[in-house]
Amino acid sequence: MEVYLGVDVGSVTTKLAVLDKNDELVTYTYLLTQGKPIDTVQQGLKQIAQQLPEDVDIRGVATTGSARYLTGVIVGADLVKNEITSHAVAALQYIPEVQTIIEIGGQDSKIIIVRGG
Repeated sequence: MEVYLGVDVGSVTTKLAVLDKNDELVTYTYLLTQGKPIDTVQQGLKQIAQQLPEDVDIRGVATTGSARYLTGVIVGADLVKNEITSHAVAALQYIPEVQTIIEIGGQDSKIIIVRGG
């Protein structure tokens, strides 16, 4: 099975999600970062590995969040994007007419205005 791993490491929480080639959720984990992003990512990777079938082939890895660059190095990311871009792309994927996105995070909050895609 071909899958893709996404890792979002924020100041408060860390999320890992695995999608298949049809963008269907295969598995995920949600952890408290507790000021230890490296330890939390390692713990999350172990949890994800236990939840995946043996025949899995991770074809790509992307990171986002406040610790996206550090996490990108740890996981060998193919793609590193800021959370503003990530939110906008995801919202447009599911709601093409979206115009406003509000993100409330642990360190800050953002309002994203989308115009013309």
